[in-house]
Amino acid sequence: MQRKTISIDDALILDLEREGIMAQFKNFSELVSVSLRQTIDTIKKENYRKEIANMTQDPMVLQDIAEVEEDFQFADGEINAV
Repeated sequence: MQRKTISIDDALILDLEREGIMAQFKNFSELVSVSLRQTIDTIKKENYRKEIANMTQDPMVLQDIAEVEEDFQFADGEINAV
C-alpha cells in the first residue's frame, strides 16, 4: 500500500458531505480507492471501444474478416445457388 498526499477543493468535500457520500465509506481512503477503481474501469472500457472502432478502419483486420467469411460461407449456408 502506498500513501499519497492530495489536495481536494473545498466545494468537492462539501458536495461529498452534503450528498452523504462520505458516510457510505469506512474512511476517506476507501472512498478514494473505490472512486479511482471506477475511473480506471471506465477508462479501460472507453479505450477498448476506441480500439474496436479503430479496427473497423484497419485494412488487415478487414481482410481477415473477409477471409473468415469466405471460409465459413458454406457452413453458414450463405452461398448462393448458381
